[in-house]
Amino acid sequence: MQAKIRQIPLYLLWSLMAGFSMFLVYITLLYYSGENINFLKAKLMMQPNVVRSFAWRLSFYIHITGGVMALATGPFQFIASLRRRNILLHRLLGRIYVIGILFVGAPAGLYMAFFANGGPVAGLGFAILCMLWVITTYKAVMHARNRQITEHRRWMVRSFALTFAAVTLRLWVPILSRGFNVSYDDTIIITAWLSWVPNILVAELIIYRRKLFSTVFAIKNSTTHKNQSA
Repeated sequence: MQAKIRQIPLYLLWSLMAGFSMFLVYITLLYYSGENINFLKAKLMMQPNVVRSFAWRLSFYIHITGGVMALATGPFQFIASLRRRNILLHRLLGRIYVIGILFVGAPAGLYMAFFANGGPVAGLGFAILCMLWVITTYKAVMHARNRQITEHRRWMVRSFALTFAAVTLRLWVPILSRGFNVSYDDTIIITAWLSWVPNILVAELIIYRRKLFSTVFAIKNSTTHKNQSA
């Protein structure tokens, strides 16, 4: 019973994460119409030659496709009952998630970072995000292949925290621009970092919390076993 109570904050966090992720997936799918995309409208005003470039426009749609693949499958990788009852589905969703990041979203995002609104400071923030996205996801895959499941899960937490930057970016923009009257240029620069740095810190706190509870649980079990043996 106590274990279930301790899991309540994580259940609430997962519900919020999954809800925001699915909502952004829905919004992003509307981008394929090519109309009324605020991001493209703003970028067209600032960097018209970039937006009209075939390479950049192609990278944009490749990037959002990878993002949709990752956001649509990522939350379900953390459902323990799904892993237990249907490991094949878990692995299928995992492959879609990994392909969406390593071969679709991250490479295109890294290319786009060189043309980011906000200049080199914002571009550096987005570039580091893409590189960490690749590293954390790759390490999660390698630990899974080596049957190091605990480490695999920890790196998946880190990977999805970076995936979720697509959501937090869109949450921070109105908070900064409307709530604190931060200029458009400064908002872009700030959110290039604020969209993912707090996410990875939260991920580390979740991982630490799980390690702590695992250690306490192991100590209790060891003590109980010794008392029964005495």
